[in-house]
Amino acid sequence: MKFKYILLLMLSVSLLQAQVRVFTIGDSTMANYDEKEYSGEKEQRGWAQLFPLLVTSKVEVKNAAKNGRSTKSFYHEVWTKLRNELKPGDYVFIQFGHNDEKANGLDTDINDTTARGTAPWGQYQMYLRKYIIETREKGAIPVLFTPIVRRNFKDGKLSPKALHNLSENFSDTTLNYPYAMKSIATEMNVPLIDMTTLTQKLVEGYGPDKSKSLLFINKDDTHLKSEGAYQFAELAVKELIRQRILPKNVFVRNNQK
Repeated sequence: MKFKYILLLMLSVSLLQAQVRVFTIGDSTMANYDEKEYSGEKEQRGWAQLFPLLVTSKVEVKNAAKNGRSTKSFYHEVWTKLRNELKPGDYVFIQFGHNDEKANGLDTDINDTTARGTAPWGQYQMYLRKYIIETREKGAIPVLFTPIVRRNFKDGKLSPKALHNLSENFSDTTLNYPYAMKSIATEMNVPLIDMTTLTQKLVEGYGPDKSKSLLFINKDDTHLKSEGAYQFAELAVKELIRQRILPKNVFVRNNQK
């Protein structure tokens, strides 16, 4: 009886010490940047780079996001090796869209593994399915993240293009990347964090001028300063908590509201 109690105690301690592993895959809006090189006037951070500041030591974050990658190019250049690192119980956070738009919403040659452009309802969905299926084959858990917004205002609101809808018409979903991702989430029963809508509300709340000075880098309206990356990461954390995707005790206390 005493031996059984000791075993249960050891198991409980082991579970408490168990670490959650999170792999983040995506583009430059998530990627890591050297803090010395990208400081001052060149300050730039990816939101997944700041994500570890919002979780406890129970979480190991492996940020594999790379600049300039789309669902297609990341798959061939990074994922085919990275997927071998996955273990049962790992999480894979998947955010793509910015560079999938490089061919103006059209698919590129399926045999060209260096091409980035994908159509929302074509290769974009095809590669999202691949990430989901191959993540699950490893016993890991995929989580989809729609792409964060660009700072492109029109009449005080973000334009359709800022929200990754290349049709420039809010009601037209033909070239709408977040909508295509949401469709995959429903089809394959995958948790989804709607970063497009969450960051839209944040950026529009600040307005054109303050969002630029506070959140986005000097040279473009896509990439983030440290403050922008931190606030975007907070949005992701709060939604992960709300949807109970990760256990609440892995997040720092002031984000458990």
